[in-house]
Order: sequence, then structure tokens, then C-alpha cells
Amino acid sequence: MTFGHHDRQARLDALKSKHFDALIIGGGINGVATARDMAMRGFQVACIEKEDFAYGTSSRSSKLIHGGLRYLEQANFGLVFEGTHERATLRKVAPHLVRPIPFLYPVYESSKRGVWTVSLGLWMYDQLAGKRRYGRHTRHDVADLRTREPALRQEQLRGGAIYYDCWTDDARLCFENALSAHLSGASMLNRVCFVSPTRNEDKRIVGATVRDEESGQNISVRCKTLVHCTGPWTDQVLSQSGPPSDMLRPTKGVHVLVPRDVLPVQHAVVMSAVRDRRVVFAIPRGSMTLIGTTDTDFSDNPDDVYTTSSDVDYLLETVTAYFPNHAPTREHIRATYAGLRPLVRDDSESTYDVSREHTVVTRGDGTLIIAGGKYTTYRRMADDLVGAVMQDLKVPRRERPPCPTANALLPGAAQYDASPEMTQSGVSALVEKGVPQDMAQHLVATYGSRHTLIDCEGSSRMIDGLPYCWAEVDHCVLNEAALGLSDILIRRLAIFYEAPDQGLECAKNVAERMQTLLDWDDLKRANELSRYENDVATSRRWQN
Repeated sequence: MTFGHHDRQARLDALKSKHFDALIIGGGINGVATARDMAMRGFQVACIEKEDFAYGTSSRSSKLIHGGLRYLEQANFGLVFEGTHERATLRKVAPHLVRPIPFLYPVYESSKRGVWTVSLGLWMYDQLAGKRRYGRHTRHDVADLRTREPALRQEQLRGGAIYYDCWTDDARLCFENALSAHLSGASMLNRVCFVSPTRNEDKRIVGATVRDEESGQNISVRCKTLVHCTGPWTDQVLSQSGPPSDMLRPTKGVHVLVPRDVLPVQHAVVMSAVRDRRVVFAIPRGSMTLIGTTDTDFSDNPDDVYTTSSDVDYLLETVTAYFPNHAPTREHIRATYAGLRPLVRDDSESTYDVSREHTVVTRGDGTLIIAGGKYTTYRRMADDLVGAVMQDLKVPRRERPPCPTANALLPGAAQYDASPEMTQSGVSALVEKGVPQDMAQHLVATYGSRHTLIDCEGSSRMIDGLPYCWAEVDHCVLNEAALGLSDILIRRLAIFYEAPDQGLECAKNVAERMQTLLDWDDLKRANELSRYENDVATSRRWQN
């Protein structure tokens, strides 16, 4: 079953002809996971996204699947328990995308907590994870840390500990949930925007008007419920079709990327921010080191979130304190990105203290809303939301199908073995066909078992020194619903974050290739190039 340009019209036709149990608005991780969950339980469901799957917060996170060590400070043991167990579940259903990574927690004389206190906290973290943890934490003396992380500041170092969480490709994990929903029968559409709800004489939801952004055509959709999974756009979307909404307290999280040879970390290093002692990470990501994040209130338009000069200073001064001999400067920054956490408003004074727990609101008219939460627990959040939808649809409790997603593999995990031996076997098979070693490793690690769909033999590199090949562009258009230049260069591939020029040099050739595949005219190609150049400019806006 294809999921691209050639079957998009059929998916649009389904929006017009079917009567859905739910129309989900928002193609971030919560929206696509809810669509997947409902479709796998046998419901008729559609999911629309005004931009691209994972366009917003779901591609702008710290790329971690974690239990939330810092929530132990707040004695929120339930959230940590849920996070650590969901971490294990995601490792099972998406082993190609959710992989363990060691975290190093250094302790200095000036640290808020000593070595023994940190070790006790990590012991609790291990216990809450139970048997589903990847490995126990270990305590290390100064001499050992010098060997394990030689770039780390040695002055006043008193020791530390190593524990395990997981990293992921957040945009691709979101996309594979969307693909799985599509394969399970859901009508999944990106570049389709919600316009307004349709109600009957009793003010009950009976449908919605949506707009196909590719053609400009309005479409009337029939549905029994409207499910808002619109993240930081929640208040904006609800206010456009009802009374003003003030549900959220969005907070901005900024990340910067520098070449790993500039900041050569061997672990994900846990740091305490110089200004306010909030947690900041330096995370190895292939050839790059990811530094983040900030946590500041944001009250402007969610479409206009960007990194400021102050955000960059906040992160760089913290990294400098921990890595004084390898401190990156502004000139080393390859890319930045900023996202918004759609936190539920509460009485907390500090953004750091605002609850990360989610809430589901049922309005009683067929409108349901989910807000808050964190990426790691998306599957549990979707389960809760589907339960609320079934209750709104008045499905008898005894007839409600159980949640299937805890054991249902994502598409790239089918027939995939994450063991080093089997992974190397897949890589070796590609190398034997003439695929370069680094490219073969990238394909297997990124697509899992789906790498066989990519006709990579003889395909040349898109950019010297990076493992991305031109065959991936074709694959993303034909099989991964990519409709725009930014869809490929930012969310399907990581060229935006890794290329020295953020992909500007290759963007023209990618656009020409997409023009052929998607039947663009010259104006459309020019608009897509301009849009990508604007995305790059936004990433560099902090320099102004």
C-alpha cells in the first residue's frame, strides 16, 4: 500500500465520502498515534495536518525517550514510572528508532547534590523502571570520568554516575505512527487545514469543513466527533470556532547543534544551567552534538517561534562552564531550532514547575481536546484519548476494544532485529551491493526493515561527507507522503541540521527532482525553494 503523491487523491476522496467516527485535527505525535490506535481498534478515523506530519513540537524536541529523571525532584513518581515503562514499550515496538544511550551525570563541589545523593536518585530511577530498565546506573570516581569523558572540566570534579535513557528521531517516530495508521485504514492527510466545525440543530458535532492546501479546495467531512490534537495551536484553533480559549501555558524549548569534533562528548552529559540551574543536555547525534534545552514562557503566535540571541547565550555559557577547553562559540553553531511545549496552565510560578502530565477534555458536544504530556508517553496519551472518544460515542464498556499498540510493531520494526549482529548483517548486505559503509549504516538505522524499499544501489550522495543518497528523495515522495522541500530536508532527512550550509546548496537539485515526481510547475518549485530558504533564515534569526 503506497503512502505518497499517487494515492493522495484517493485519501482526499475518502474524506468526502466516508462518515468517520472521529476526525482528528493535528498530525503531530498525539494526533497520528490516536489515529493509529483508533484504526487498529476498528474505528473509521481521519487525521488532517495543516503542514507536514511532525511539523511542530514533534520534530523539535530533545530527541529523547526518557523516564524524566528531574521529575523525581518534584516527587512525581507516577510520571517517572509511566515514562520508564513507556520507554521500554517503545524500545519493543520501534527498536530501530528508540535506542539506549548512556547519560553521564557529573558532580562538582558547587553542584546542588553530592555523589551519594545523585546515586540514590538514580537507584530510585532504576527501581521505578523495574525489570524493564536497560541497565543499572553505575557510580564513577574522578579518575574514571577523566577516561570516559576527557573533554569534561576536571577542576572541582568530585565524581559522578552513568545511567541509561534512550534517544530517537522524533520526526521519523511520528511519521511511522502516521504510516502505521494509514496501513491500518485511517485516512491520513498532510497539507489539509481545519476551517470550521459543522453542527446540527442541537449544537452537536456532525462534521467539519477542511481545506486542501495543495489545491485550495474546501471539503465537507462527516464525522461523529472532532478530536483536537493541535499542541501549541490548541487555544488558537479552539478560539476560531468558539469562545476564546486559554487552556495552555506554552513554554519554548531551544536547541543548538555544533559539530561533534568541536564538542566531542562520548555520553549525553547532564549539565546544570549557569543562570538558573535547570537541566541542560549535551547529546551526541552522529556527526553533531545537540545542546538543549531552554524552558521559557511564550505568548506569541505559535507559527513564529524561533531561537533568540539570549537563548543561544544561555546554552553556550552552560556548555562553556562544563567544557572550557572545548567550548563552542557562536561561529561553530551549525543550526538551531525552537519548539513549544503545550503545557496545561496551572498556578506554578516557574515554567520549570508546570506539570508535564496530560489532560483530556470532553465538551459533551462531540469535541474532545488533549493537551500537556510529553513525547515519551504519547502512546498512553492516545489510549486515554481513545477511551474518552469511545465514551463520547456511547460505545458500551463491554464492547470497547482493548488498546493494541503496546505490542503492535511500527512498520520499520517488522522483521527487524536490533541486535548488533543482525544490524551489521543488514549493513553488510548493502555494502556487498556497492553501497558505502556509512550510507548503509544510515539506511538500516533510519528505516529499519523498510530500507529494502529504497533503490539505493548506485545512488550517489546528496552532500559530500553525509550519508544521505538521492534515492531517499524518491522514497520520501512516493512512500512517505512528503509534499514539500522542507518535508524532506528537515523532517524525513536531517540535512537541515547536519549540512554545513543547512542544505541550501543541494536544495535546488532536490526541488527539481521533486518537481518531476510531483508534477510541479516552475512557480511551485520556486515557492518551495523560497519556503525552505525562509526555514533556514528562521534557524539563523538569532544572529540578527
